[in-house]
Amino acid sequence: MYRIILTSILTVLLTACVSQNTTPDKSDAVLRLAPLYRNTLLVSDLERSLTLYQDALGMKLGTVKDTKPDSYSYVFFNLPEGAMKRFAYLNGDGNYKNALGLGEVPGLSKPESDSPRTIAWVQTVADVEGVMEKVQALGLELIPPLEFISRETGTPGIETGVVDFDGHLIMFYGLKRVEY
Repeated sequence: MYRIILTSILTVLLTACVSQNTTPDKSDAVLRLAPLYRNTLLVSDLERSLTLYQDALGMKLGTVKDTKPDSYSYVFFNLPEGAMKRFAYLNGDGNYKNALGLGEVPGLSKPESDSPRTIAWVQTVADVEGVMEKVQALGLELIPPLEFISRETGTPGIETGVVDFDGHLIMFYGLKRVEY
């Protein structure tokens, strides 16, 4: 999905440059930056979180780094210095590098309220039914699934979600398995 959005944005930018018979000024930093770089979630236990994001949802682990003492993450996430221990970069399908960051903050408490959720990670998956089984095997409860007909393919799909170990809302969806 992010590839489609990025491709659309790049197409618009390139079309605008060609139609004006100009090229972007390399000093214009905005044109050199990706429109969406990465989503980041704080987690209390990196290995446990990887069982969901890597093992169940199929993201690929890129790198894991210790958090530097002068990291901007402390300011940005309003954390005391030294609270974030490590940071993992997860890659999506294809060439989508660093699609998700997981910042490990041991002792981070999960929100206890079941009030309206204000943000979600949304991801397509190749085997939605397999991911549903893996999520349940981790002891996490699925949000009631909804079947739909794909606008792109005209075939049945499923969208569902889970609240992860640290209270983050994850929606995932994909096409149903084809029975022959």
